[in-house]
Amino acid sequence: MQNVTLESPYIDGSKELNSTCDNPHDSESGMGVSILAREVDVGGLNPGTSIFYSREMKLKLLALFAFLTILCGQPLSALAQTTTPIAQLVALQPPVNGTGADRFAMDVNCNLWSADQTALSECSKDLDLITGLGVGTVRLGVSWDFMVLADGSTLDPNKVAFLKSLLNAARTRGMKILFQVGMYAPASAYKCAATQSPPSGSSPRLDFCDAAFSKYMSSLMDVVLPFTADIELFNEVNWGFSASNPSYGNAKGITGYMLAREKTLYTNTRKILNTKAQSGYRTVLHTQGISYFYNSAYPNNGWKPPASSMLIQATDDIKAIGNNTASAASPLNASVDVVDIHPYFNSSEYVMLVQAFIDTMSSVVPNGPKKLWLTETNNGTDGTDAGQLAAFNQLKVLMNNGSVQKAFWYVVRNGDPSNGEGDGYSIYDTNRNLIRPQLAAAIQAYSATIPRSQRFLSGSYLAPVK
Repeated sequence: MQNVTLESPYIDGSKELNSTCDNPHDSESGMGVSILAREVDVGGLNPGTSIFYSREMKLKLLALFAFLTILCGQPLSALAQTTTPIAQLVALQPPVNGTGADRFAMDVNCNLWSADQTALSECSKDLDLITGLGVGTVRLGVSWDFMVLADGSTLDPNKVAFLKSLLNAARTRGMKILFQVGMYAPASAYKCAATQSPPSGSSPRLDFCDAAFSKYMSSLMDVVLPFTADIELFNEVNWGFSASNPSYGNAKGITGYMLAREKTLYTNTRKILNTKAQSGYRTVLHTQGISYFYNSAYPNNGWKPPASSMLIQATDDIKAIGNNTASAASPLNASVDVVDIHPYFNSSEYVMLVQAFIDTMSSVVPNGPKKLWLTETNNGTDGTDAGQLAAFNQLKVLMNNGSVQKAFWYVVRNGDPSNGEGDGYSIYDTNRNLIRPQLAAAIQAYSATIPRSQRFLSGSYLAPVK
């Protein structure tokens, strides 16, 4: 293969032929095959000694020659018709999200696990609910264990096809996408010498094998980047982890290990995205969606979890990612483009506590404000229509004054009742009946103040990605 010098333009690494078949009957196209009668040197015979082919061998060679003639009679594009050149995929990628006045978005929580037409239909109906509210940006994602084969790092072709169909369902509706790289990781992703006491099943632990993650992430980005530049790495890993998980000798125990590992993963993911950027893709790396419902600087606000529920506070998380100093070399500033948080506070404290996070973040950012997205948000204590509306009105203050560049309301509908949330955060119930009419009307009214051309994609960006 060393005579093939061109780099592959295909995402699967396939090569086009670098030479032509010299067919004297097809000199214009340069395609064909040259079959030369010659004597064959065979081991054990003197050089140049001739042998004659048997009848069986002649038939095999004739079949081979016929195949080569047909092969060389085809245009090279036909030989690679199952792949799409990277340049074409790059051209399909929409502009970077989060600019202009379009600041409001919404989360989807549909059940993907069957990965079939029923799941796609259910998710598509939820997308229709969102666009019906005038909202043109959605947060979509899949978990690692959902996407891979048994080895833990190779993408399942059937799941790839499903994911493309889901992303195309949003794209063809003109929706902009934030893609969440979800957890859990499969058990096989922890099978390496570096991982202590590996879990026996899928797990939210971050001590998976780096090689497995890099292979999975690189392959996943080949699928996702034609649809969006915005990549959110994981979801709320700062809350609910086990105190008994391995801490690998970190002086601060499991919380210290979690923060150190989070920084490493941002750095490693940035390297993967930089590789994709060499092909022309735009890439925007978001932090995990950092869970934020308590701030010890305001002990009488929010919800303080019991001591048995492990929590790294959002403000502590962001300081650690920034190495507790305003350094351009920290993972926060060298690797991360956008910080994502999940504030769940009631209307009387909402603005105050989001601003408290912004102030903390500013202490570890040397060159002006860092972009901030709220990739989940709702009222943390009052789920009634009036309570959610009140929180939404406070969110509008932050969007309108530019403190928040994008905010995703959680959630349009809970399509997975097994998560225990019921309809507590939903605008529509499981059967898609409207149950928060005041909130829905307020969202529609707010969306209408922003030109549709800013809220939704148009033109070539509506075409499905093959």
